[in-house]
Amino acid sequence: MDHKSTTPSFLYRVTLKSIQSLHIINGQHDVSVKDVERIGLKIAVKVFISCPKSESLKAALDQVFDVLQTNFIDSLVIAYNNTSTDDALASLQSLWTIVEEYVKLGKLSSVGVSDVDTEVFIQLFQWANTKPNIVQINLATCCVVPPALQEFTKENEVQLLTHSDPSQILPQNVVDDIFGEGVHVNWLTRYQVHVKCRGVLSTKGYLVYINKTSPPKN
Repeated sequence: MDHKSTTPSFLYRVTLKSIQSLHIINGQHDVSVKDVERIGLKIAVKVFISCPKSESLKAALDQVFDVLQTNFIDSLVIAYNNTSTDDALASLQSLWTIVEEYVKLGKLSSVGVSDVDTEVFIQLFQWANTKPNIVQINLATCCVVPPALQEFTKENEVQLLTHSDPSQILPQNVVDDIFGEGVHVNWLTRYQVHVKCRGVLSTKGYLVYINKTSPPKN
């Protein structure tokens, strides 16, 4: 990678799994992480996940480690897409077991969640052994930071950050147009790699895992 350039390289990788086979679609091969010593990089990852199964999050993180050829992520944020608030806490707790496992292994540093109800975040924080130290909110849907969340994050030294990500990074209608019907996005991971000393974004990419169900036989 030419370190004088401010244009980040870009990568995408789509894994399409059906009952009969597994297909992997690779985009541009990314080598920029290899060209800079790991200590000089900051890797930030956000996982958009619709399934509360811990093995799904594990698979998403392992893909990032594999693609970037690293064993450490500086910042991880989980965006769990759940339309029901009734089981939001239980779902996040299930996912958080993998976060705690990887923190213990020294693979994760700062960890947090995105777009969760204030009470759910507080309950998750109180339950967790590894406390989330990041919480993101979308100001497009929440014009004012909830006072209770603001107070809690200040008292517990949690980073309260805003973001502008759409509610669906890869909408279902777009998935249907590309892959046909019967396809479901299990998780989508976005990673960004910055060169610390220069504050430059060197790499940005997406990893997507998609399930495809087979049509019923006549």
